[in-house]
Parts: sequence; C-alpha cells; structure tokens
Amino acid sequence: MLNEYIINGEVARDKIAMDIKYRKLQNSDIKQLVKDSNIKAAFIGTNYNEKKPKHEWNKEYLDMLSYAVVAESFNPDYLLYLDEVANHVEKRIKQNKLIIGGFAFFLIAFIIVGVVYLFTMK
Repeated sequence: MLNEYIINGEVARDKIAMDIKYRKLQNSDIKQLVKDSNIKAAFIGTNYNEKKPKHEWNKEYLDMLSYAVVAESFNPDYLLYLDEVANHVEKRIKQNKLIIGGFAFFLIAFIIVGVVYLFTMK
C-alpha cells in the first residue's frame, strides 16, 4: 500500500487525500500509513486548525477540504479529520438516496393504485 503513495521519492500527498475522500483509505489505513517514516517526514505542522462544525459538512466542504492538503495541511490530525468528514458525507449521500428512492417507490405505487382504481370504477 505504501508504495503507491511514494512517487519518485516524494510523498504523493494529493493522492492520499483523494483516496481518503473517495474512501479507498479509511481510518485504520490512515493510522497505519502515518506511522511510516517517509510519510512522517512530509508532515506540515501537527494540527488542522480550520475545522468546521459537523452541521456544515457537505460535499462542497469535502471537496474544499481535500484540496487543503496541497497548500497547507498534511499531518495525522488533518488526514483523520478528512476521513471523518468523508465518512459523514458518504453516509448522508447514501441516506439521501434511500429517502429519494423510498419517495419514488411510494409515488409510483400511488400512481399504479390510482390507475387501477380508475379502471376498475368503470
């Protein structure tokens, strides 16, 4: 796993961030990854200080957050926060799809019942 994040002797910080964003890397993977000395050497700072409240976490924020790795942030705190936001956004997207799917099913069932009722009334 580590080999794909060290390219020409450099840590591919953007690839790590994108893999977290797209859920290829998750909490336990990140914890293992940040133990590597090559990864540690690429850390910038120790904390990520731009955290937002959970109610502001959405896809747009996740996109913005995933790009912060290149400019100012690459450390365990940032990576684990990015994972937490990505996980939250993924769950909300799945939840929204279930709600929309349920509503669509209800609407189609209602239409079918209505059509059947109209045809049986004649």
